Amino acid sequence: MAEKLDQKKTVDLEELLMSEIIQSEALINLLDKKGIISKQELLEEMKRVQTSMMKSQ
Repeated sequence: MAEKLDQKKTVDLEELLMSEIIQSEALINLLDKKGIISKQELLEEMKRVQTSMMKSQ
């Protein structure tokens, strides 16, 4: 039988999504600032990954 979640310890989907967005944006900004990868390179890689994922479905 499934265990009931403690409402005090759970977060809603919107809060979780916002946390992920903030983390991603911070990492992107740091990588760009340090010259490790440009935002354009990131966009190109995101398109490549998306295309690859859609082909595998």
